[in-house]
Amino acid sequence: MFQRFAAGTAIASIGIAIAAITLSLIPSLKFERIYPITILWCCAPLAWGVWAVLTPSTWMPKRLPLWGAFLGLFAGSMAAFVLNLPSRFLGAPVSILVRATMVLFITLFYYLLWMLVRGACRWLAGTTST
Repeated sequence: MFQRFAAGTAIASIGIAIAAITLSLIPSLKFERIYPITILWCCAPLAWGVWAVLTPSTWMPKRLPLWGAFLGLFAGSMAAFVLNLPSRFLGAPVSILVRATMVLFITLFYYLLWMLVRGACRWLAGTTST
């Protein structure tokens, strides 16, 4: 269980650091527009670690990226539709189609990131097969 938690939190922390650096390099984004996401990012490593621990044991490690895609679908839906972050960042209304496309992109992106979590789990377990 701890290996799953450690793998999830490690990859989330690295991803957040890269995203924060990227956002800080975009001159048109002002802190007033992006601060909600930075607050949410503080909790992301914990959420990823808990999500990794909640992975069904029959899904470990082969289906771990699919499990991460479910998290991406949930997180993307919350960001796009509940919190309406695209409209907050851009300062203008964003259509439902654009937000739905964003959710699909985030789901795919999470799938890819959780492939890294799967690799980290295998590395922490000391195995490279399966």
